[in-house]
Amino acid sequence: MIKRALVGAALAACAVSPALALEHEVVIDHAAGPIAADYRGSVTIETQQLGTAGAPGRPNTLQCRWSASLAVERVATVGAAMRSRRTLTSEDVTGGSRPGWCPTDATKLASLVDARGPNVRAALMALVEQDRAMIVAEAETATVRG
Repeated sequence: MIKRALVGAALAACAVSPALALEHEVVIDHAAGPIAADYRGSVTIETQQLGTAGAPGRPNTLQCRWSASLAVERVATVGAAMRSRRTLTSEDVTGGSRPGWCPTDATKLASLVDARGPNVRAALMALVEQDRAMIVAEAETATVRG
């Protein structure tokens, strides 16, 4: 059985942890003017329940496997000439397994990711770096049209 839970609200509640601050700002120098790009990320956790509960006197084989994906919304502006939106995604940013039942509470799901916050932050920064060429290309196109 596969369950999906959006834990953006739970991550927002845990935003006091610097590892889960999924926001980033970049300013790129460009001939048309500085390009300001704001990135805001959200994490989606997918869980998969494996195994069975043991009969009385027998051990159970319950295990919860989970993986986290990252979706990042980017808004870039170059003065009044350009405003661009884009969604960037990265699948299987982090994951793991734990014995027992998969948690269904958003706070408990967020705690699975909390320990791996540096992996999520690294994935965010990789998406930001990959997006840099796209922002410059969009600014070039806007400059040529304008």
